[in-house]
Amino acid sequence: MLNWLHTLSNFHIGILIVSLGLAVSTVVPFLIRWKFALAPGEHLAKGAEESFKLFTSVTMLLLAFCLVRVQGDHRSVEDLVAREATIIFKLNRALAGFGGDDALGLRENLKLYAVSTVNDEWPLLARGQRSEATSDLLTILVQGCRQLDPKTPLQQLARAEVLGTLTQMSDVREARLSASRLFLPLYFWQALLSAIALLTVFGWFQSPLPKMFAYVGGVTLGVSLLLTVLITTEGIFVGESRVTAEAIARIVPSLSE
Repeated sequence: MLNWLHTLSNFHIGILIVSLGLAVSTVVPFLIRWKFALAPGEHLAKGAEESFKLFTSVTMLLLAFCLVRVQGDHRSVEDLVAREATIIFKLNRALAGFGGDDALGLRENLKLYAVSTVNDEWPLLARGQRSEATSDLLTILVQGCRQLDPKTPLQQLARAEVLGTLTQMSDVREARLSASRLFLPLYFWQALLSAIALLTVFGWFQSPLPKMFAYVGGVTLGVSLLLTVLITTEGIFVGESRVTAEAIARIVPSLSE
């Protein structure tokens, strides 16, 4: 279900959730109670009102926990991508400092690796996969950097920086690939959906009928909007709010300078 929702735009996800929420919690029960002249007893309505208030608080609290976790993961991955772009640029600068034809060829390989990361590997992250083409380019780059033969003390320092930065780049790439499998734990979804279901049921028994329409409808709108934000940001590399490769793509032109 979530995978299908992520194929829609954020606007359409919001419209779908708000429409479904209002229909189930307000419109349909309002029409049924109005058509058949149904009204809960005084004591039942009073108890349902207190329970509705309780589960409104519980639902909002669960949504807050989920949003904090999802937004934290989202922000961490954005920082990870920015760091990866910085490391790629740093490696390019270290190779330029080493100098020579071998380093120039490795800089071209580094540019190919960055382009492959953006074009080949990034679309696969939505499925939690890595690109074999990108991995092969990284292997070639690692082998080439290890074969650099320094002739001067300055080149020795540059080679040490190259190897250290290359290790960082490999580690950050693995961290990014691992982040593609970050999702909100199932128990959060179970607790959240259970709270929303109970909130909806107790909303049906609000009385009088005009109060039910306005009171429950307002709460439903608030929960639906927060749920929309949660769903649109739950997928790190999927959906309209996904983390993009813009930070890496932005430095690609400078790698050949």
